[in-house]
Amino acid sequence: MDEDSFNNFLKVLEFYKLKQIPRNSTNAYHDEKDDVDILRRETASEHVQCCNKLANYFIFTEREFYSLDRLRVHDLLDHHDDVEIVTRDIGIANREKRIQKEKLELEGRLVFAQELPDALSQFYLDCDAEFRAKATEEAKFANAIDKMDALVHELQYPQDWGCKGFDEKNVRSWFQPAFEYSPTFMRYFEALVIHLDTKGYFNI
Repeated sequence: MDEDSFNNFLKVLEFYKLKQIPRNSTNAYHDEKDDVDILRRETASEHVQCCNKLANYFIFTEREFYSLDRLRVHDLLDHHDDVEIVTRDIGIANREKRIQKEKLELEGRLVFAQELPDALSQFYLDCDAEFRAKATEEAKFANAIDKMDALVHELQYPQDWGCKGFDEKNVRSWFQPAFEYSPTFMRYFEALVIHLDTKGYFNI
């Protein structure tokens, strides 16, 4: 392999930086290798991995989604937060910063694409554009999964809801629009809201 080809290959390391992008979500676990309890933020990479698992659940169990192109869904989810390597994560509760989120990401995606291996640069841009436009059923589904994962993840951490402004009004305002296109997602969303209310998440 010549040096230029090898250097182009090494650009895949850009994707690995997603492991270093913290989200505004808790991640607590026991590290068995060092026998210590860890309390830190979830990374964007962890969020993406769980999005893909959640997508499989809905595609495999709900008839509404049987016809989706599962590979395309995973492509969209795999790349939907890559731009945060440039822009960093702006949590959904940070409404002031989110005003500029779209502008920053549209600029950042071009910066990020220039750092990628030649064969993946345009593919990344295509996935990012499709996800943003929500013009395909796969893109609408992927956007809903992105929001659903945030809710499901935080079921593990009841203490996070009140302090981050997650009451029923805000949950409906911030999350529901992504689900309204789909009767199936709305059914799950309403069930989640009832669960959150009856279990006292909104009162913590």
